[in-house]
Amino acid sequence: MNISPESTTLGIVGAGTMGSGIALAALYQGYRVILQDSFPGALEKAREYIETFLAKKGLSENAGKVTYAPDPAALAPADIVIEAIIEDLAAKQDLFRALDGICPPPAILASNTSTLAVTAVASVLADPGRAAGMHFFNPAPLLPLVEVVRAAQSRDDAVQSLVALAESLGKTPVVTGDTPGFIVNRVARPYYGEALRLLGEGAASLEAIDLLAEQSAGFRMGPFRLMDLIGIDINATAMQSMYEQTFGEPRYRPHPIQIQKMQAGMLGRKTGRGFYAYSEEGQRELPQPPAPTLQGAVFISEGSWAPGLKEYLEGIGVQADVVTPPGMPPQAAFVAAGRDEFLVEHMNVYLAGTRAELPVFVQCVDMTLAELAAQADEPERLVGFDGLFFAGGKAVTLVASPALGDEFRATAEETIRALGKIPVWVRDSPGLVLPRIVFQLVNEAAFAVLEGVADADTIDLAMRLGVNYPKGPLAWGREFGYSKALAVLDHLYGEYREDRYRACVLLRRWARLEKLA
Repeated sequence: MNISPESTTLGIVGAGTMGSGIALAALYQGYRVILQDSFPGALEKAREYIETFLAKKGLSENAGKVTYAPDPAALAPADIVIEAIIEDLAAKQDLFRALDGICPPPAILASNTSTLAVTAVASVLADPGRAAGMHFFNPAPLLPLVEVVRAAQSRDDAVQSLVALAESLGKTPVVTGDTPGFIVNRVARPYYGEALRLLGEGAASLEAIDLLAEQSAGFRMGPFRLMDLIGIDINATAMQSMYEQTFGEPRYRPHPIQIQKMQAGMLGRKTGRGFYAYSEEGQRELPQPPAPTLQGAVFISEGSWAPGLKEYLEGIGVQADVVTPPGMPPQAAFVAAGRDEFLVEHMNVYLAGTRAELPVFVQCVDMTLAELAAQADEPERLVGFDGLFFAGGKAVTLVASPALGDEFRATAEETIRALGKIPVWVRDSPGLVLPRIVFQLVNEAAFAVLEGVADADTIDLAMRLGVNYPKGPLAWGREFGYSKALAVLDHLYGEYREDRYRACVLLRRWARLEKLA
């Protein structure tokens, strides 16, 4: 099929937020559009939205290229029909049955479902080979990614036609297999799921989790702010759908906190309250890190669990080395070693070798701080920190040992501020906050590669374009090292004994190859 604004008419079923957004994206490129919705008032609202934004783009002349149709029979001239109705399998199948008669072959039928099986939606067609998925992201006129889903019956010509359509709309298409959640909604599950579990366990406040995600890892929005924007009900429904479709896969288990919010009608921005309260407040201001003021020298132990720390310190004018030069007593001490790099030995050497009034910062990503404190000579001086995300972010995760003295806590916070970082205290828990979330994202992406959903580069591209991740999960895994991701996952599994933390066999394979390189 030749796909172009001159030769192709698009039908869109559903004039809600997504359907109207897809129509607007098509009208921006000059396509003829038939927007169909039988719900009273939906088309009038869509017309106002479309004409407003066409005018803002200086494309008011394209308003005449859209037909607003309450009767599904008006879709008959469409070459490609995209359904964007409610996320309910029975409703989508009923619609496809109707479209089978209204829009016979060679018309292509596409579903914008985000979590349902396109194979099941298309199964009611006389010729299911002409159907595939075409999943846009909200807001459809702005976000560049489109997932083109190859259902079990989809013919190559249908898939390639939808790829061509996405490209002609100025989008970046990625072709994915028909598995629950496809690429983006599947791989993104840990971003919400682990954040909810951290909150539910009392490991960190939602404000601390969002702050670390945004200011230390570089996510556009923290998980709780993002759930409020998406709609807590929509996010929870997607999780529930994936959990059911995978026969109870524990990585997708919904969390009671979401269900409680739904029961209370606290669904996020659209109801004025979700995890946060929303009013007429202005633009949210993110906290900014203080200017670095520390002068002198800092001890950093050998080890690889605080990458870039030495370079960061030297960049702000601090002498940083394993051994401090004579006559220059250290102002702080950081233990960067991991469990397999003699972490406990390094910790006690630094406790013995630094001034008694100084706290010693010990990375506690692959061991809990409580476990370290039990083997420390002076546990009252011990402060845990997330070394993996220290150098690259504006905020630093800190953990107090069970015996930490008040004076050492105050000194630790002052030291982090003097290094130009925002201190964020959380409770001691396996994997802390960011390593736990990010390495679960890496693990989920590895499962997606293993199961043939898409290749690694496609998955990383989809996550960057579809949900604005600062890096693709597998790029993050390569940067930190797959062996570190595996160590954290095994640490989580050892502490929780839950299958949700089992490491993908492909991740183990990558970690072994990494050590052989």
